[in-house]
Amino acid sequence: MTLTPGFDFTEAKAMIALSQAIYDAPSPTPTQPPTPADVGWSKVDSLSPTTQTLLDNFWAVWQSDANPNQYAVSVRGTVDTDPSILADLLFPLIDARMSLSVTVAGTTYEIPFNLAREETGSAVVAGTHLGFTLGLLLMLTTTDRPLLETLGVLALKKKLGEDIEIFITGHSQGASVATLLTSFVRHASGIFEDLAKPSYKTYVFAPAKPGNDHYGYDYDFIAGVKGLGYSVVSTQGWVPQAPFTLEGPWDVNTPNPLRSYGGALDLSKEPELARLAYKLEPAVASIRQDHVANTRAALAELAPKLAASDICLKASALGGPETETLDGATLTGLFDAFLKRIQLSLNFAYAGSLAPLFATPGANPNDPTDYFWQHHLGNYWKYMDEQYGS
Repeated sequence: MTLTPGFDFTEAKAMIALSQAIYDAPSPTPTQPPTPADVGWSKVDSLSPTTQTLLDNFWAVWQSDANPNQYAVSVRGTVDTDPSILADLLFPLIDARMSLSVTVAGTTYEIPFNLAREETGSAVVAGTHLGFTLGLLLMLTTTDRPLLETLGVLALKKKLGEDIEIFITGHSQGASVATLLTSFVRHASGIFEDLAKPSYKTYVFAPAKPGNDHYGYDYDFIAGVKGLGYSVVSTQGWVPQAPFTLEGPWDVNTPNPLRSYGGALDLSKEPELARLAYKLEPAVASIRQDHVANTRAALAELAPKLAASDICLKASALGGPETETLDGATLTGLFDAFLKRIQLSLNFAYAGSLAPLFATPGANPNDPTDYFWQHHLGNYWKYMDEQYGS
């Protein structure tokens, strides 16, 4: 069995319920989303973590009461802690395709961490938000129940003949990480090739932009255009408009009016456009460099904390022996790999098939300082039920 393409209100209703439940608190709105019990889903404690990542990422695995072969992974959004907010602020884009490696007991294991297709020869390649990407990597490899092992358990069920179907969902920061998780499983290859075999479908709510335009193209191809990757976005919410986007000549495919294919800027081609580019470039470059410097400093602070962490991920998840377990010091090398793949770009874009919610403009009538009023899942559910429920 495979999940049916197309926006399905019943599925979206279940996913918004799971996305709210992961906060373990009601929505601060008059309208409340349904609960997991309302939509017939139960948490699978044996596959869900009880601890958070270094960036306070948290998620849960759920199972349909009516269809035991149907699972869902819901990823929590930003919470009011410094690590969680830091993940939002680690703006720089990094390459969406990376070959990572870790060494366990003298043996080196390759980790194909691919969130987009290969783009050999392209002047611009797919890039993803570093903070969200790091959050995904920490979810896959850390906590008491690493997500990589959970996905492996579900993939093994599929390999043994069960018709495993997996929904991926989340809200806010969790929506962006869930989008990247969708890319990870759909591009799974090598030692992870079995992770691509279950049937996947994604509904995310109020995601911040997860990557650049090339990443968005890829995500729309592997999920969006196939009716298997939906981004539910309120027309009055501000989070889906973030991060702020700064696009310059260096973000544009070649050949273009300023550059030949693979060449440097040619100021003689379009003098007026070139002068504008020259005025903008120093300002954008300064902002870009500040973000990169802040990111390096943040990762330098996180590295010793990761090194001191208890890691439960077994080497078997990477194709090694069951008896070996990774340690924090092993994983800190991955931070260096991320720093080497930073793109000098802040050109962010949407990803996924949009399911817009036409929201009523306005602030929280009881609290004008509630800057997330239009972002709360209670309001998302109100509009989704009104506009798609019929």
